[in-house]
Amino acid sequence: MSLRKEIYEKIQGGKIEVFVENLKGYFGNISDYVIVIWTEDGTILEFKESGDKLLGYLPEQVEGKKWIDIFIDEKEKEEMNWVYKKLVNNEQIKYYVNPVKDVNGIKKTFLWCNSRVEIAESNRKVFLSIGFSLDEIERLNKKIQKYEREFNKINEESESLKFRLSKQDIVLKQKDEIIKDYKNKLEFLAFFDELTKLPNKNSLIRWLNLRISNVDRDNTYLIFLEVRNLEKLNVMYGYDLVDELIVQISKRIEDILSKESKVFKIGFDRFAIICKVENVSDHIENLLSQLTVIYNINGNLIRVNYNIGATVIDDANDSTASILRKCDLALIKAKEKGLNEYEVFKPSLEIQTLKEGIIEKELRNGMDLNEFILFYQPIINLYNRQIYGLEALLRWHYLKSVFVSPLEFIPIAEKCGLIVDLGKIVLKQSLESAKIFSNYFNRDFVISINISPRQFSDKEFISSIIQIVENEKIKNLKLQFEITEKVAIENINYAIEVINELKKYNITFALDDFGVDYSSLNYLRKLPIEAVKIDKSFVQEIENEETYFVVETIIKLCNKLGLKVVVEGVETENQYKILKELGCDYVQGYFISKPLNFEEIVKFIKENEFGK
Repeated sequence: MSLRKEIYEKIQGGKIEVFVENLKGYFGNISDYVIVIWTEDGTILEFKESGDKLLGYLPEQVEGKKWIDIFIDEKEKEEMNWVYKKLVNNEQIKYYVNPVKDVNGIKKTFLWCNSRVEIAESNRKVFLSIGFSLDEIERLNKKIQKYEREFNKINEESESLKFRLSKQDIVLKQKDEIIKDYKNKLEFLAFFDELTKLPNKNSLIRWLNLRISNVDRDNTYLIFLEVRNLEKLNVMYGYDLVDELIVQISKRIEDILSKESKVFKIGFDRFAIICKVENVSDHIENLLSQLTVIYNINGNLIRVNYNIGATVIDDANDSTASILRKCDLALIKAKEKGLNEYEVFKPSLEIQTLKEGIIEKELRNGMDLNEFILFYQPIINLYNRQIYGLEALLRWHYLKSVFVSPLEFIPIAEKCGLIVDLGKIVLKQSLESAKIFSNYFNRDFVISINISPRQFSDKEFISSIIQIVENEKIKNLKLQFEITEKVAIENINYAIEVINELKKYNITFALDDFGVDYSSLNYLRKLPIEAVKIDKSFVQEIENEETYFVVETIIKLCNKLGLKVVVEGVETENQYKILKELGCDYVQGYFISKPLNFEEIVKFIKENEFGK
């Protein structure tokens, strides 16, 4: 069975009927509608028409092609891309009105209901869109005209039918009222949020399009306010309670703002505000302070967090799309800063986003072209000066000519998810190198690999590691994964589970950058780790009496708990001597060696007395 047929069978008895039944409550009996099942890149998997031919396409004419190429006119493509983005990012668009082209290229206006389809057997994002033609109004009008013609004919033929004709007139008047009510409800659904009754995204775009050239642009701002973690609240309290929470938040926003301000509900968890203020930062801080309260919803006390992005409407040449994009960029930056933070757009954000986009694209190309290689920094045993192990450090040899700093590409890889694939590259290359290194060691040696937060939290982390290492039997090798305190402590039960599971495959864990974040004795006691790596910031000030005492305390504590201690960033002989006096086990840093490429590290192992 194909994926698209499997999906259609799963939803055929559910979402389609629910949607149609809901519309019946608004518009009366509905028998003609279009069903489209599509993927996150807009590819149509299934196309069906119920009732009369609405668009006239055969399934084979559209299936496998992009929605935007088949149905959408050039003028509407920008707005349709916005819809795609919101749906793919799990933002709810319950009803949406837009014109589509039929098989003859004639534009017809449809009301769409869009929703995501959960398919357990597939990792792909799949969406269901059901459309009802608003051109039905014209068909009803034609029926009315037909009734009127019949009415006149009967009136001319017989005076005796007056009673029946008057009855027919009542029917026609009722139909007129139904059509009028129908039009009003359609307009409401197209331009207002059904839950809060606030104007929606379409209304915001209409307002910007109409007013952007005439607006008094002095200190006029567009603000996006996003309510954070509503999905988790849905799971904890249920959809009905969260709906009531959203209604209360919307009312509170309206109460806080001046009457001149305009409020819109533009997404499942997002509001938009247009306001005229002298100091936008003060205005946003006041808004946040009054919104970050505890809401009492049916006896449940709920604290809500937010993020805000804002942009000034000050350039007559700015299009509506450009203003919305600037506000989006500011909101993204605010979310990166943390909960209850805000950001006002400035041109550097656009430059930064463009730069990140270019780096992400080149990262993908670099992975295809094998531009990522490993350098290794030796870790030395302080007591016998033998090589204890090597830390694997990823380097990007861009176009095989220049090296890009990890500080430039690692945060972007983390943000866009490529860090997971880069982590696999590091592990595979480390194992390949270890096969060579093992020829020069007559004892166990460690290869230490940094694991990023996103990589560690990935649901397939354990299985992907096992798949790579389970068939590798390398003599003397001990793999060690480094995770930060913050990563381990954010979900300590999960961390313990991962560490214990990978221990079965001779993989140990070290707590990296110790002393920077939590540094809790309780966490050290609970986590089944083998080593602690003291951050280099302590080493740089170890000659300071207070820092000396802190490092001494950490080393003694770790010794009591049976944990090995590795100190990073050792750059001078004096630092090396002090750490040896304090009882530190292992050190690494430029005093020992800078990170070396494969050929250099092999030479280092061969030539040193620490090696075989």
